[in-house]
Amino acid sequence: MTGTLSLDRAAKLARAIVLGLGVVYLLLAVGGFVRTGWGEFGLEDPLRLFGIIGVSTLLNFVHTFAGLVAVVAALRGAPSAFAAPATIGFTAMAVFGTVARIFGGTGDPMNMTWWNVVLYVLSAATCFYVYTLRLRAR
Repeated sequence: MTGTLSLDRAAKLARAIVLGLGVVYLLLAVGGFVRTGWGEFGLEDPLRLFGIIGVSTLLNFVHTFAGLVAVVAALRGAPSAFAAPATIGFTAMAVFGTVARIFGGTGDPMNMTWWNVVLYVLSAATCFYVYTLRLRAR
C-alpha cells in the first residue's frame, strides 16, 4: 500500500464524511429548535442542548443552513466544493465563539459555549481533510 487513495475511493470517502457532517448539523438544528422554539433573534436566555452546546434561534438557522448545504453537496457528488468554503466558515465560527467567550458576557447573540468552539474547530479540520482528499487521490 503506497498511502494514496484511488480517485473513486477518495470521492466515496469524502461524500460519506460530508454527509455525516451534514446530518450532525441538521440534528443539532432540530434539537436547537425544539429547545429554543422560534424565538426572537436578539439576546436570549442561555440555553444548552445536551447540557453543553449553546443554542439560540440564530445559531439554529446557521446549523440548518450548514447541514442542508452539506447534505446536498454530498448527495450531488460535490463534497470538495462544500469543504473549501465550509473550512473557512467553521473557522470563522470558532474564532467568533472564542472572542465571544473571552471578551463577551451576556452580549453574544449566538449563545456559544466552549463546546461550540470545539465543534467548529473539529468541523473545520474535517472539511480541510475532505478537501485534501481530492488533492491526494491518484
